[in-house]
Amino acid sequence: MGSLFWLVVAPLIAAILILLLPKLGAMFYRTLAFLGSLVSLVLLLVAWEGFNTQSTAFQSVSKLHWFTLPNLWNGKDLSIGLSFGVDGLSLTLLTLAVVVSLLSILAVKANQERAKEYFFWLSIVSFGLYGVFTALDLFTFLVALEVTLFSTFFLIYLFGEKGRQKAAIKFLIYRGSATVFMLVAFLMIAYGYAGGFASTAGTTVQSPPSGTLTFDIPTLVNGLHHASAQLFPIGVRSAVLIVLLFAVFIEEAFVPFHTWLPTTHEFADTPTSMMVGGILTKTGAYALLRFGVGMLPGEVHRWGTLIAVMGVINILYGAFSAWAQKDWRRLIAFGSISHMGLVLLGIAALNTAGIQGAIFMLVSSGLLTALLFYITGAIRERTHTFQIPVLGGISKSMPMLSGFLLFAALGSLGLPLTSGFISEIQAFIGGFATFPAASFVGIGGLILSAVYLLYAIEKTTFGPPKAKFAELADARAGEYVPIVVLTALVLIIGIYPAVIGNVIGQSAHALLLGMGV
Repeated sequence: MGSLFWLVVAPLIAAILILLLPKLGAMFYRTLAFLGSLVSLVLLLVAWEGFNTQSTAFQSVSKLHWFTLPNLWNGKDLSIGLSFGVDGLSLTLLTLAVVVSLLSILAVKANQERAKEYFFWLSIVSFGLYGVFTALDLFTFLVALEVTLFSTFFLIYLFGEKGRQKAAIKFLIYRGSATVFMLVAFLMIAYGYAGGFASTAGTTVQSPPSGTLTFDIPTLVNGLHHASAQLFPIGVRSAVLIVLLFAVFIEEAFVPFHTWLPTTHEFADTPTSMMVGGILTKTGAYALLRFGVGMLPGEVHRWGTLIAVMGVINILYGAFSAWAQKDWRRLIAFGSISHMGLVLLGIAALNTAGIQGAIFMLVSSGLLTALLFYITGAIRERTHTFQIPVLGGISKSMPMLSGFLLFAALGSLGLPLTSGFISEIQAFIGGFATFPAASFVGIGGLILSAVYLLYAIEKTTFGPPKAKFAELADARAGEYVPIVVLTALVLIIGIYPAVIGNVIGQSAHALLLGMGV
């Protein structure tokens, strides 16, 4: 097996060790979980070092045969396996996943109850997320997505706040439904590639050269780009995209399927919120890029106006809803929905600037959302509240936490020299090129983000200090690690976008090949 295989399974190995070893202290389990993701980080750096930025092909490919289903299609077998590889898109989001996973482990409380179970499920989430962003097989992708679903469910159900059980079940129902839609879309894609829908065109056509059913993503991408309308009718392609969009809208908590996300964050603990907001809510947009734009670009173009309108609706709805929130967790959740609306607008544009902006926004939103949840979680640990009206004047006793909170807010609203700025400017450039009216309306979301974020900052940190918060401690030494790492990454990407821009640019170009761009 190649290094990418071990990168993905390192957290799984750590989780198994945590489960099998006798009951020990929380620090021991934290160390095992951290080492699992640390091994992944080292192997990730190896992947970056050997990555060819001039190639659009998948690299560092690792394949492991699992089982075979005999005589499944046209008298031929279907081979099922675990297949991993990276291109610029997956390598960038895999990096986000590894970084946020490591920092989430560090964010766990030193006195975490039931630490054995907690770090087991946290490691399993990491394993699933790494698999999602590296899967080169539809089966592998679905298995990894299911792993993230159930492991996150248990983190919320077992370790969240009072009322967490209902929130966990809501999370399971919504994202489980998204997986069902994803499964249907994948089966339709594989069936269509194999010629299963050819008869609906009323014409006898030749099946693809292989004449087999396959789940291999590179094979499907290449085959669908060259498949004729008789082999894979346009109406069927549109149906596939609509089913995929339902999955994506639920995964990303887009309106009207958004209610699970604020509820999840309201009842989940801080590390789980970092994982959900920083990484898990990026899987839907990744699926739209990989399977929508990558396999069905003509249908994305055909339905582009609808996708763009939905993006603008989410930009504005998320911003207005965030403005109305009194709880920092719900405010961050709705702010994330607004950011993902901009991702949708960039994808709908189907041009290089829009796709690059969407990918940049996925990374930027992931970093800033994780940073916001971590800082507000640290403030809540001291003040025992997330309620914005209850807070006030904490900059006097907690100047460092307040300062970093202000930075995270400014980054989220797109301050120049932060990752938020480069993300928004590219997404809107792409959007204006294709949908100028929708993009103009969407700019209102940027204005609203400044309003709700700066209002929340003013209510939280400025003003006369309240007596009960006057003697609270500022950031501790260990808390600076996640804060400084996330802040540094936001600044590095904002000041020198080429640090990931080269690989993102190649990915945008590769995704648009099906459009002839």
